[in-house]
Amino acid sequence: MRHRKRRSKLSMMTAHRNATLRNMVRSLFKHQRIETIVARAKEARRIAEHLISISKTDSVTARRRAYDVLADRDLVMKLFKEITPLFKSKTSGFTRIIPIGFRRGDGASLCIFELTERKIVEKKPKKKKEKAEKGPAEGQEPKVKGQVEEKKEPHAHEPKIKTIQKSKPTLDEEKRAEKAKSEDKKASQQRGFMKNIRGLFRKRGDR
Repeated sequence: MRHRKRRSKLSMMTAHRNATLRNMVRSLFKHQRIETIVARAKEARRIAEHLISISKTDSVTARRRAYDVLADRDLVMKLFKEITPLFKSKTSGFTRIIPIGFRRGDGASLCIFELTERKIVEKKPKKKKEKAEKGPAEGQEPKVKGQVEEKKEPHAHEPKIKTIQKSKPTLDEEKRAEKAKSEDKKASQQRGFMKNIRGLFRKRGDR
């Protein structure tokens, strides 16, 4: 008989639904608080509370049963060492669901799914980075004010750069320069020459 065994399928296939709920339980144990929709939180609540009640007896079989769901050795260790000791005086009511409104878009009812007893993690204030004064490197003497640095002589293996002096221009080069100047002057005097050529082409096109 299946009396009182009706559960929500969450519009998912069986494998997809089981994977989703297990991931929710893992993230709940990691962060101690998650945000989800009410329907999923109610289904994940069964698994989370069952695991906490199993972990109250620290044995090999209990750890194996928890590992079947969580599939993470570090998370199983955290469940047995950190989370379960918070609920020593409780036999039920390990989690709670707090509705917070509706999701924009599809209107799904949102909630906060959290552990009733949580470990408070104190956040340390950030220290201001102090600028460390850079001292002289090893093997170097500290510089003193007014001290003149000695010029380093080039090593023997470093190539020397030779400076080539410019020679005087020859007669041919001077003649070429004068011709270029005279041509520039002629071009500047004949400014309207190109305009006259454009005017001829326009008249021919009009004809």
